[in-house]
Amino acid sequence: MAAAAALACLLTTAAHTYDSHLFYEKVAEEETKETVVPAGQAGKVNGIEWRAAMERTKPPAGNTHGPEVTWLKVDITRKAVDEKSATMVAEPHDVQVQDRSGRIWTVPIEPVGDRPTDKLVVGREYKIQGLAIVPTAVADEVELSFRPSNYRSDTPIDDLFTREGAAKLVPDVDVLRFKRR
Repeated sequence: MAAAAALACLLTTAAHTYDSHLFYEKVAEEETKETVVPAGQAGKVNGIEWRAAMERTKPPAGNTHGPEVTWLKVDITRKAVDEKSATMVAEPHDVQVQDRSGRIWTVPIEPVGDRPTDKLVVGREYKIQGLAIVPTAVADEVELSFRPSNYRSDTPIDDLFTREGAAKLVPDVDVLRFKRR
């Protein structure tokens, strides 16, 4: 009887662990739906309009990199297009540039100007800037991509950590890739 109880306890623990793992995979693993945005155009995700541009810039003072690299100024603009999307206040993540051969360079970003944490003003543009350092040979071909956040400021914190709450969230699967030409 003790062996049967121990086996039942072990099976229950294993089933619970497996179920938790499946939930973690569903919530944490990122699937991707890439949208290619033509040069000079805007991409739209979750009611937010995104624009991006890159241009060569001078290296910052104290630069220790040699002439084999080029600094690129990255300008990203976001704009809520309707009241329903105004609570999409989080910055994008996985901001990077990629060349034709698939090499990737991370782009650190920071907001410019005021940064609302509650609600965006519909129709107002909010700026984000970054700097990329890439080999000079690919400076004119690299393309910017990022994953717009699905976080809404009106989401109850508890919903972020429960199965039922996570099921209500907008999937975080979109990636925007901005063409240069």
